[in-house]
Amino acid sequence: MRNIACTFNVDGVPTKINLRKLPRQRRFQAIIDRNITEYIISDETNEIEYYEGPVLDEYLFTRIATLIKQYFPNVRAIMKIGEDNYEDYDDF
Repeated sequence: MRNIACTFNVDGVPTKINLRKLPRQRRFQAIIDRNITEYIISDETNEIEYYEGPVLDEYLFTRIATLIKQYFPNVRAIMKIGEDNYEDYDDF
């Protein structure tokens, strides 16, 4: 498990964010004022999506997505778009 703590100024108010990667999963927890919001990397793309918890505003989401991409570069989607997913083959 890996943790990152940082502070952002949101409308002039310092907001402390703890970002935690869950072990052996492509899920991340953003902890803001004791509220936990989870994000996940999509199975088919490398885009970060909201998973559960209170929805954060767009500014914080873009900052958290940037932190995830910067500090966790090895976390990728299982299947890329355009790759073979074995649904085209007949079972014999």
